[in-house]
Amino acid sequence: MTTGHAELSGSRVVLQRDFTFDGAPDARIGLGRNGRYDPNTDLGALKKLKGQQSYRLRGGIDVSKYNEVYVWCRKFNVPLGVAKLGG
Repeated sequence: MTTGHAELSGSRVVLQRDFTFDGAPDARIGLGRNGRYDPNTDLGALKKLKGQQSYRLRGGIDVSKYNEVYVWCRKFNVPLGVAKLGG
């Protein structure tokens, strides 16, 4: 189970203080749009299971194309949590 909020702050994706995740293998942070995760936006491994944390956006990622932040299981290619951006 994944709960909490995420936002874009400058060149970072920030998981807010209310973020919690109960764990899974190979959890990654990335972006998507309208229910579709984009593996080209992988921002790295989830740093911790609870609390605020941030992930730097790599150059070339056009954030205007995305409206969701994902916790994604790369090993099994499934979403573990999704947060809407800007709404």
